[in-house]
Amino acid sequence: MDVLLTGNPAGLNEAQTTTVLENVAVIAAGTKLERSASGEAQSTPVITLLVSPDDAQKLTLASSQGHIQLALRNPVDTRKEDLAAMKANGLYKNLTPPPAAPHPKSVKKGPVAAPPPPPGAYQVEVIRGNKVDETKFPDQTGAH
Repeated sequence: MDVLLTGNPAGLNEAQTTTVLENVAVIAAGTKLERSASGEAQSTPVITLLVSPDDAQKLTLASSQGHIQLALRNPVDTRKEDLAAMKANGLYKNLTPPPAAPHPKSVKKGPVAAPPPPPGAYQVEVIRGNKVDETKFPDQTGAH
């Protein structure tokens, strides 16, 4: 069983889901009777997980940060993976990302680089069979 947390991390406006605990053993599953605010009996699902004290702290903190979801894992899949958090935009196909904020242009200090020299004459080479013709054209930009 994997334990997933969905919430909005501090400073982010977009919901994310992340795996808090992986490959956790389930030692009991059942229901518990509780009274609702109106006094009616309600059946509530209860799942007991076998976790270390460190994982118990993670689970308790996660339950205060968002919505906890349990995902049943294939019993032969025992590998642990370092998965990146999934954001809501990652669920939708063909979603165009928002335009990136423009980066301020850096101002270089120091000597100003000289502009590149203007191009000289242009040369065109035409090859027909075994004959090569070269034609040179003068610079038409007016630069000398």
